[in-house]
Amino acid sequence: MKAMTVTVAFGIVVILGTVFGFGVTGGMSNGSELRATWTSDTGRQVSANHHAVAVADGSVYAPISDDGDGSCALISMGVADGEIRWTYGIPPENCTIHAVADPTVTDVDSDGQNEVLAATTEKEVAILDTNSGDSETGLDLSDYGYTQPIVADLAPTTGQEIIAVDVTGTVFVFGSDDTTLWTANLNKYVWAQPTVEDLDGDSRSELLIGGQNGNAVLFGHNGTVEWNATVSDKGSITWGTHGQADEDPALESFFATTDGDIVAVDGRNGVVEWRTTVGELAAVRAFGDADNDGSSEVYATAQNGRVHALDAATGEKEWTTEVVVDRVQMMPPPNLGDLNGDGSLELLAVGNDGSVTVLDPETGAILSSYARDVQIFTHATIADSDDDGAGEAYVIYADGRVVRLEYKRLN
Repeated sequence: MKAMTVTVAFGIVVILGTVFGFGVTGGMSNGSELRATWTSDTGRQVSANHHAVAVADGSVYAPISDDGDGSCALISMGVADGEIRWTYGIPPENCTIHAVADPTVTDVDSDGQNEVLAATTEKEVAILDTNSGDSETGLDLSDYGYTQPIVADLAPTTGQEIIAVDVTGTVFVFGSDDTTLWTANLNKYVWAQPTVEDLDGDSRSELLIGGQNGNAVLFGHNGTVEWNATVSDKGSITWGTHGQADEDPALESFFATTDGDIVAVDGRNGVVEWRTTVGELAAVRAFGDADNDGSSEVYATAQNGRVHALDAATGEKEWTTEVVVDRVQMMPPPNLGDLNGDGSLELLAVGNDGSVTVLDPETGAILSSYARDVQIFTHATIADSDDDGAGEAYVIYADGRVVRLEYKRLN
């Protein structure tokens, strides 16, 4: 089945930093263009798809949900044209808007061949052959998975572990032989992506999880709780990221809460270092020194349609740009990536109104935009899938269609 080709139609109107999109559009400004090279033939009746795609080995792996008619699936498509290669279907009785969560692509069994992993409403982590979509095995969960499985060296055992947290907050750590090494139950819903990293600077990885109750919990390699910190006493944790923001060995974690805060937490002890309010339903994902000023920034959004650059060490706002003017349900977090291959990073902000906007991470200036008249509920995936030095953006819309976007300077 071939992808439908998108041509540039209409225009993007940029007024006072706000992007207005009409129909299926591509926009140009400042001598640049963000355009769609294909749109996948994976449309569904339900307009609630909200799990991001994975891109690896020449394929896009898209988690597609529906309204229960049996068309929920993880679908593999070619990066060059969006052509469907295989479909791993979810039974009709398990076909919901959470049918397949964000997939992970990695060589989980160290056989030299990548696998694709995804938590599903069949209460398992499905592990599939990337070439055929055939199931290699499934790891049992206690409920459906909402977040992306992690493959990392967490426990002191041979090989890597698979870490999955189901939606009700039950943690599973599976060994390389698929045995369960340990579990823990937070007894709270988990919507934010967990992290495995050496967060406290002790040269061993830990597992960090933020919950619906506003608490963040750091687990050691054997499941012991190293710290349990209150990030918010009013809102839930829905998004997060991490990085080095100061001079001590521990990393900082940055959480976004439903009540509108971005909160920096010390990885060593869970102490809150700073808190900045950006607006209700805050979201965060991108972290880095994208403006090359010698210090890192955290890039956040909120339901109000604004994008913020925050100093990672202090939480001070460096700039704010409004990219969506109409009231929307939520705003996904932005991404950083080198979109035009010039060696510098751009900031890519997707809007719940269907817009995708390229911003200068130094100033917040809008460089170019694209829009479909369909909502977006999750972040884009940026990958240099054609090895030309520039990252392509893969955006899944609420109707289940994936759009590949390329950003090019015209002069």
